[in-house]
Amino acid sequence: MPKSRYYRRPDGLYEAIRVIDGKRVAFRGRKPSDVDRKMREYKGRQEERRQFKAVAEEWWDNHEPTLAWNTVKSYQPAIDRAVEWFGKENVSKITPKDVDDFITDFCRGGRSQKVVNTQLQIVRQILSYAVRRNYAEINAAREIKAPRGLPRSYRQPPTKAEIQTIKDMASEHFLPALIYYTGLRWGEAMGLRWEDIDLDTKRIYVRRSVYYVSTSPHVKEPKTERGNRVLPLLDGLAAALPKKHGKGWVFSPDGGKSLLGRSQASHVWSDWQKAAGTDLTAHQVRHGYATALMEAKVEPKVAQALLGHAQLSTTMDIYTHVRDDAVKEAEKLMNGIF
Repeated sequence: MPKSRYYRRPDGLYEAIRVIDGKRVAFRGRKPSDVDRKMREYKGRQEERRQFKAVAEEWWDNHEPTLAWNTVKSYQPAIDRAVEWFGKENVSKITPKDVDDFITDFCRGGRSQKVVNTQLQIVRQILSYAVRRNYAEINAAREIKAPRGLPRSYRQPPTKAEIQTIKDMASEHFLPALIYYTGLRWGEAMGLRWEDIDLDTKRIYVRRSVYYVSTSPHVKEPKTERGNRVLPLLDGLAAALPKKHGKGWVFSPDGGKSLLGRSQASHVWSDWQKAAGTDLTAHQVRHGYATALMEAKVEPKVAQALLGHAQLSTTMDIYTHVRDDAVKEAEKLMNGIF
């Protein structure tokens, strides 16, 4: 009988120990063929775990709970597109050229700079996760950049008529008015408590944000120091505040005791959209606050603090866009006169 290439233990089992991804893995069986079979099965499972689709799902399960509601909505389509393109491809075999080909093809659809950057960021984060988990040796997207000259798109702020609608409906639909008069992000608005609104000093304290795991709300501290900020309670918003309110969460299904679930929070906004006959998003209304700061000649550094932007460049992008719109409006008037 030929000698087996595997060690035979005192209990009669054959054993092979292999170092895989830096870990010792033992394979045992009554016969050498059993050890061979288990090694093949393990290799197959490892291959499946290294498929882009599986890695993306594993990364998303860990990453989604840390994100704001609006961010989750914007990331999901980018994840789906990346999974559709790379599918079952082993992440360790994806090359920079593969990523570049994907981004180049994606740009052919006339995508804006922001959308392409988000798409590239998603691929980069998934492959970075693969490296950290020892599924791949390099992040093939690390050095890839979006092509230059892509069109820039901006979500238009509310029109004057839409702003007036927000004001007119403020008492009945408080959330849009809150975001317009404060520039709060969606999660920050959902995380506001009545105790954060000081009527004596006319200040609003932004101390937390809400995110969702599946449908359940969770509270987190602001990502940066700038996220934790103090805002003026403007007269228009103060007038819309209910005359009587208790303590606890401003947006709550049970008088402030608990937070709204994901679908409940979504319905608060969609109910207002239907009543107002608009499709404005919360982000657009927040953009309206930034536009008002620009029109009020608030200095960019002050606007950055009020908006909670980590980078001044983010604030300046909005200011530049507002200026461009003002120039276009002036151009129309000038053409009519000249």
